[in-house]
Amino acid sequence: MGLTITNETKLPIEERMDQLYIGVGNLFSRSVVEITTVTCEDLGYATPNFTTAGVYHLHGHAIVDHVPLPWSLILKIIQQDSGEKENPQHHNYWRREALVLQSGILKELPESVRAPECYLVQEQPDGTIWLWMERVEGEVPASLEQFESIAFRLGCFNGAYLTGKELPRAEWICQSWLKSWTAASRKYAPSTESYTSRLHTKHELDIWAWYKDFDRQIGGYLNALERLPRVLAHQDLSQMNMLLAREDFLDAPLMLIDWQFMSISGIGEDLGKLYGVNMSLGIIPENEYEVFREALFTSYMQGLRSAGWRGLEVQARYGFCVSTALRSVWEVPQFFAAAGQLEHDPHNTGLEERYTRLTKIIQVHRQMAGEADRIQRYH
Repeated sequence: MGLTITNETKLPIEERMDQLYIGVGNLFSRSVVEITTVTCEDLGYATPNFTTAGVYHLHGHAIVDHVPLPWSLILKIIQQDSGEKENPQHHNYWRREALVLQSGILKELPESVRAPECYLVQEQPDGTIWLWMERVEGEVPASLEQFESIAFRLGCFNGAYLTGKELPRAEWICQSWLKSWTAASRKYAPSTESYTSRLHTKHELDIWAWYKDFDRQIGGYLNALERLPRVLAHQDLSQMNMLLAREDFLDAPLMLIDWQFMSISGIGEDLGKLYGVNMSLGIIPENEYEVFREALFTSYMQGLRSAGWRGLEVQARYGFCVSTALRSVWEVPQFFAAAGQLEHDPHNTGLEERYTRLTKIIQVHRQMAGEADRIQRYH
């Protein structure tokens, strides 16, 4: 039987058929398969990590033990992006996801979460690394109930490492993820100088005054995070990286994809990333920020307690508050950049909506930074 390839991308899949055969063979746990059809599609990942060169869906049919069967794989290509990302302790160390997949760590996760199977990790002649993985089905979260379910599982996941499960010790797992991310955000955030030098509205002057004071305290916040109980963390819990079973999602494990940011972090940090990034992306409705904040934390604590952790709730709350508030180092500059753009394009409704959303997000950051200060003061 002949081989038919339909390649709708610029990916040179015809030159990598040896890898595809290995991937499909591992999918079926067979050393020998006969691939009969291949279709390669670009998933058009719209907001890739800088170290991600592309994400593709390859599927088709193969003869396995004389039986024609469908197969389906995800191919993710990672690349070296800049010199700083050669450091294994950089929050976005470019080889980390390949090393995570090769290590077997993801096969030993607590039962509340799981990750896609990896069938092959292969470095290419051009220096990129191709990750051949399981294609998983699932529903991205949208409702409060779904996010609560995820927060509960996140608590179970983090809590397992506080109640006896040994933390992995690989040198390429980031040990100070938020410290690295904060430094990078300060470096690459939009410049605010041209706009903040001529602020005139009370609202914007108030945000700028608060942020300058907050910025001076960041070192203290980061040091305090280092003293929290340590857990294994995902640190990239945007909506698209979390998949729930379409049915019985309350009982099924949470599928987490994209482990590029794996870290050893303080309790509550992962929840802060979950909450903060999904506000930023517009997934959490603006009029429900407070509702989500308290519901997510309650569910997270229930997950920690379900895992058997009996530590101080304020420790988890502190990690949650600081992790969320530290996003200001990126979002306050974004806010002032939007304000400056609106001066030149005052009728741009998209900019107006972004300005308004960032205003509300920064208000949440301020509230949570204030709460973190009170926790630190009295505990």
